[in-house]
Amino acid sequence: MRNILILGAGKSSIALIDYLVEKSSTEEWQITVADITGAQALQKTKGRENTHAIGFDFYNEPNRKRIISEADIVISMLPAVMHIPVAEDCLALKKNLVTPSYISDAMRDMDEKVKKKGLIFMNEIGLDPGIDHMSSMQMIDRLKDESKIITAYKSHCGGLVAPENDDNLWHYKFTWNPRNVILAGQGEGEIQWLEKGKKKKITYEELFTHTEELKIPRYGKFESYPNRDSLKYVSEYGLKGVKTMYRGTLRRPPFCKGWNALVQLGFTNRKERLTHKLQEEVATLMKGKSVIADKQIHQLILSTAVVPMLSLHKDKWIVPAELLQHVLEHTWSMQANDKDMVVMVHEIEYTGKTGRGKKTLQSSLVCVGKDSEHTAMAQTVGLPVAIATKMILNNEIKKKGVLMPKHAEIYNPILAELKEYGIEFKEKIS
Repeated sequence: MRNILILGAGKSSIALIDYLVEKSSTEEWQITVADITGAQALQKTKGRENTHAIGFDFYNEPNRKRIISEADIVISMLPAVMHIPVAEDCLALKKNLVTPSYISDAMRDMDEKVKKKGLIFMNEIGLDPGIDHMSSMQMIDRLKDESKIITAYKSHCGGLVAPENDDNLWHYKFTWNPRNVILAGQGEGEIQWLEKGKKKKITYEELFTHTEELKIPRYGKFESYPNRDSLKYVSEYGLKGVKTMYRGTLRRPPFCKGWNALVQLGFTNRKERLTHKLQEEVATLMKGKSVIADKQIHQLILSTAVVPMLSLHKDKWIVPAELLQHVLEHTWSMQANDKDMVVMVHEIEYTGKTGRGKKTLQSSLVCVGKDSEHTAMAQTVGLPVAIATKMILNNEIKKKGVLMPKHAEIYNPILAELKEYGIEFKEKIS
């Protein structure tokens, strides 16, 4: 039996574990799921055949190395900041590694060492990043094979609540890590993109004012705000000479308008503040017209109940972002029968060899979850991780080193298998 070790059994792990368990007997896999407590891990394994649930203290280095040494491959579903110690252990113990997170500079610096040991450290193999790379590169490579010249690339992705369970003013509920939603756009390098040949760069404080509208048949209006640094994907996707390069995060209107007000009011700040000082600032700003510009924004802010919550913490030091998260987790949580929805849209503008005949290829994915546990987010993050793990164990990926899934030998089989699970893009040319 080959041992697959999964570190972290959070919201996105259920589809991953289900897939591996389903194939464990034929593939001869033993699946070890490690979470903060054995009981939490057991909630995901459910005591099924070929599974083992254990408690796991990330900071207990000897024990961490011991359980990694017993694995044939390691899947890290831990927070991104924890990947590097795990990667260093995997490098020292000669274990392949899979994570759905962005490749950090520290991870990228391991590339040569990983290659020398003949290992694969597969990163960015979830939804976004992950399915976005694979579906984009499949389209880009196909257009290049047809001798098309790509002039513009736009991609948008969002995890949202399904229309039938959309019952708050923000048209939003938490379908993944709430902390990542609260801190979106902070501490992630430059926020920049390319638009018609011009480089655009904004600060975090401006982020939610730079939106563009999209319409998706049957699902209506969405708005997209810039997602991190889009410029690096010019080289990653092999699109030298492209005039527009933009990657965005999708929300339903009027989310961005309301979230911008929360940013301006200081509720996404990660620095400790005295509550009465913050309360005074918030009261002043809410009386002005620059932040609470209209009645709709005022209603959005009031619906969060975060302002009156300040008075319950009188003269205490608090972190505003943590208070906001605490409040919203009560009002924006998915109920047991709620369904989430993942939406991804790519728009690639191209011409023929001569530069004439401009067309736009649009590819869109809409995936709706089953309930609050078996979510579309868990499916679209977990299944690519699981399929990549299977491919690595079966020596189906020849490339070595620190990888992202932008190569045909990786993306073609994964996208083909995802179709079997209903994760499929629909294309149209205009």
